[in-house]
Amino acid sequence: MNVRHLISLASRGVWPAVGGLAALVVGACNGGGDPLTPAATAEPQATAIPLSIPDEESDLRRKLSNLFTRQEGVEITAIRQAADTGNKGFIAPIVDLAGAGFANDERAAIADALTRLTGQEFDPTSFNLHEDAYRWLGRHPEIKAVPGYASWKGDLYSVIDRRFIDFFYEGVPASVPISGAVWGGVGVDGIPPLDNPEFTGPDGATYLGFGEPVFGISINGDARAYPLRILAWHELSNDVVGGMPIALVY
Repeated sequence: MNVRHLISLASRGVWPAVGGLAALVVGACNGGGDPLTPAATAEPQATAIPLSIPDEESDLRRKLSNLFTRQEGVEITAIRQAADTGNKGFIAPIVDLAGAGFANDERAAIADALTRLTGQEFDPTSFNLHEDAYRWLGRHPEIKAVPGYASWKGDLYSVIDRRFIDFFYEGVPASVPISGAVWGGVGVDGIPPLDNPEFTGPDGATYLGFGEPVFGISINGDARAYPLRILAWHELSNDVVGGMPIALVY
């Protein structure tokens, strides 16, 4: 049993038994003391031998983080390297980059990467590059983004509003793919929701014209009407109807 073998065993958690053997050998070589009761010595420290095992997930996360950094912005080389992997999980973050309004060189790299990964031709000069790519991704819900995508997206959107980090993070509960969430053009709460609005009876709604559209809902005998002209300003209303919390999105 040589020293490398001892270290290897120690790195696998069997050091105490081997360590005792090592102490006996050292005591005998020094010619002093009872080898069965060696003098107290410092406990030998195991040195783990690094194992060169490729970590695919770590490599994917590294390539993902290189796509966009706060210091360097978007990296054309990183986009090409992501496409070189052939991993369709990179489509989602590259689609996000397509909507970020980069210069022509970056758009060309983005369109080329999307073409290579999806098999569909994307025109870098098209005004609808992001929309076309987003629609393509929406037709392929089976494609899962690479590990770390949610937090990466939060970091990307935090350039617009720091609070977006609170919505995109690893393990965030989501009933739809994170890739389906796109920036709406404003910061967090840039369009304030209509929370628990006050209501009036039909006779009190004199501000409504005849035939003006409303959104109606009835739950457990509780009927409400939400005028389009009001929801158009808020786009979201949080209310309780018939004892049930609801969210109306327009």
